[in-house]
Amino acid sequence: MKIANWTLAILLISPLSGAAARPQGTSSPGQQDSLADAARRTQAQKKDQQKSGKVWDNDSIPNVTGTVNVVGSERSESAAPAAGEQKAPAPKTAEEKAALTNEMSSAKAELDSLKADLDIAQRKYSLDQSSYISNPDHSKDKAGAASLKDEKDQLDAKQQEIAAAQKKLEDLQAEINAAK
Repeated sequence: MKIANWTLAILLISPLSGAAARPQGTSSPGQQDSLADAARRTQAQKKDQQKSGKVWDNDSIPNVTGTVNVVGSERSESAAPAAGEQKAPAPKTAEEKAALTNEMSSAKAELDSLKADLDIAQRKYSLDQSSYISNPDHSKDKAGAASLKDEKDQLDAKQQEIAAAQKKLEDLQAEINAAK
């Protein structure tokens, strides 16, 4: 039995010792040169290929909703304003321009604040709405329905405030552009 174990151990070790006896890196220099040449040729082919244009598909098209990008002006500068439309006089002094710039920066800050308030109110409304709907007897909960309606009315009012602030900001920007 001991002889069988020793024989088995020698048979298992012998293939490993044969691999260790061979020197590593016995590949011929010709093979290394051919691999290096192949790599150089591949790099040269990549350089020679023209870059293809951008391929647009559903994954690479940006998904921006609610914005429109307009290039150019809406109408020419020489066109007369409409009957109900009046052009604001351009400020003449540097003080007036600075006042407009300060007013515009405060309008931007106000708009950002209103947008943040709207975001918070929308999140609160959605949480309150989901908790209201998750109640099995939500149809009988008149106070919850009234609370949701009040929140929705507040959201609508905030959206109108944002629209007014955006309009004010656009008017100030137009006034500043006219001054330049």
